[in-house]
Amino acid sequence: MPTFTPSLLAEWTGGQWGSEPRVVLTGFNADTRTITTGQVFVALKTERRDGHDFLDTARASGAGAALVSRLNPTVDLPQLLVADPLLAFQAIARAQRRLFKGPVIGISGSCGKTSTKDLLALLLGGPAGGVHATEGNLNNHIGVPLTLTQLDPTMHRFAVIEAGISGPGEMDVLAGMIEPDVSLVTLIGPAHLLELGGLEGVAREKSRLGAAVPPAGVAVFPGQCAAFPAFRDLTVPCMRVEPAAVLRPEEPPSDVVYFTTTQREHTTAVSLAYGKPPPLVFTFRKVSQGMAQNAALAICAALWLGVSATVIQARLGNWGAARWRGEIIRSGERLYYVDCYNANPASMCDAFQNFDSIAPAGRPRLYLLGCMEELGSGAPAFHRETGAALALRQSDRAVLIGSEAGNFKEGLFQAGAAEAQVEICSDASALAPLVASWEGSVFVKGSRKYQLEKALSSLVGLSTAH
Repeated sequence: MPTFTPSLLAEWTGGQWGSEPRVVLTGFNADTRTITTGQVFVALKTERRDGHDFLDTARASGAGAALVSRLNPTVDLPQLLVADPLLAFQAIARAQRRLFKGPVIGISGSCGKTSTKDLLALLLGGPAGGVHATEGNLNNHIGVPLTLTQLDPTMHRFAVIEAGISGPGEMDVLAGMIEPDVSLVTLIGPAHLLELGGLEGVAREKSRLGAAVPPAGVAVFPGQCAAFPAFRDLTVPCMRVEPAAVLRPEEPPSDVVYFTTTQREHTTAVSLAYGKPPPLVFTFRKVSQGMAQNAALAICAALWLGVSATVIQARLGNWGAARWRGEIIRSGERLYYVDCYNANPASMCDAFQNFDSIAPAGRPRLYLLGCMEELGSGAPAFHRETGAALALRQSDRAVLIGSEAGNFKEGLFQAGAAEAQVEICSDASALAPLVASWEGSVFVKGSRKYQLEKALSSLVGLSTAH
């Protein structure tokens, strides 16, 4: 656990202490509900609340100090006065990152960020091997500095930091804190389109993480990203990971790694033309085609960072899905595919294909589909196109939840669904009895907003199938 001296915090922020802290400062927290003894409370002001109103609560919860833009002498809590607590917090994170001499890997993308981050952290050795990684998806302007200020140069060997953005200019802020030695972008897809102005805007923002890589580092991304000028114009060292199905020259460029994916009954294998022949082959739990590509990206990054192919294969044996993120759960003859954390058109169609390949062919399928958020003016068309990508069989049924459910339904009809097979529901919790009684396979996916896990009360206590 890193500690922070008052003098360094004042130096890094340009702030001034109202009074000196009386305890060792052990980290930072912007939420008084989870503060632990010795943490510095960051008094953030948002549209909904002002952290300065909670200084006394922070003190009572064990805070050792507070980062503030105005002093409150009535609260017996040491306070570091700065111009802007958020900017000061980010400056502290940047300074703490610069104390760390090991490799820092920044990960972003329109989907698959968190699962790829978790996989790469595992391949590098996990917590027991000195890997510090973003917890959950704390990947924004507050989550990134929280993660970086937990980075301990005395005990960590690698840092794997997830970076998520929703608007223009945000990635420059995150990349400025992360300063990645390696960047990894999973995919450019339709997400946050309203704010970013289309796929070109998404690509421009995501490419900024790669642009922050130093000359001795590398930017890793799939061939799909190279379709966008923002990635083609990167001037840093790049590693493009390309499906071998594309036209492969006799002498592949040194900055391209070709791969193939083989899907078996219970496993997925990826063959990488990394370095000199023969190709390197890695086998792991069965995943979707999209996740197999993300695995190829993570494996390439781990190889570049010096992890041997033998060690990578051994660690892949411990790779499992995180809760509610592409989980495959079996209960008797029933199979559940559960991904109710997030969704966009690319990940939804990828999940459809994966579910179709593993669900028993002769049993009915229930699809609980939450709508996809932050798609801007193209949302109706994206939902119709995604619905049209799912062909229901006669015994299948689909239940739709969300603001674009009508367009989702229209797409399903285009794919041949009957009126009786599709319904719209307003509350996921009302679907729990249907899920519990369904005598077949169940597919659950949608944006986080719809909390589809409320329909899964019958799955509590069941373990993921590997």
